[in-house]
Amino acid sequence: NFKEFNDRYGYNHGDHVILLLSRILRDVVRGLAPDGFVGHIGGDDFIFIVNMKHLEGCCDEIIYLFDELIPYQYTAEDRRAGYFLGRDRRGSIRRVPLMTLSIGVVTNQIQPFTHTAQVSELAAEMKTYTKSLPGSGYAVDRRRLFKEEIEQP
Repeated sequence: NFKEFNDRYGYNHGDHVILLLSRILRDVVRGLAPDGFVGHIGGDDFIFIVNMKHLEGCCDEIIYLFDELIPYQYTAEDRRAGYFLGRDRRGSIRRVPLMTLSIGVVTNQIQPFTHTAQVSELAAEMKTYTKSLPGSGYAVDRRRLFKEEIEQP
């Protein structure tokens, strides 16, 4: 719902939300996984890399902080309603719920990766899956690739 948020509140306010999320990610990863990495892919897409032992704690804390702080980026009226009326990507007017956070998690514990594109593709799939669920959340890819898929360049 970030596009609709930008349409209603303006790009400056949208940039503030991006900055808020970046600070949440930075502070949580720095606090729970000091050897971790946080990067901004572009728009409202970020990446963070942490050791598996820190994964659950980082995801839980990031989601908790996001869900606590994001309602205050809306007007009191929209916050109380839990939505605002806005246009979707097709131009139809609909109820736009408050933003949620979806995290797609990929690990190399179950399968090896031979190319960064594999990681990116699986992370996008997991994020799409997580977006299909209600509220903020994260989903960990636990699928195995077949040998033929692993060997492709």
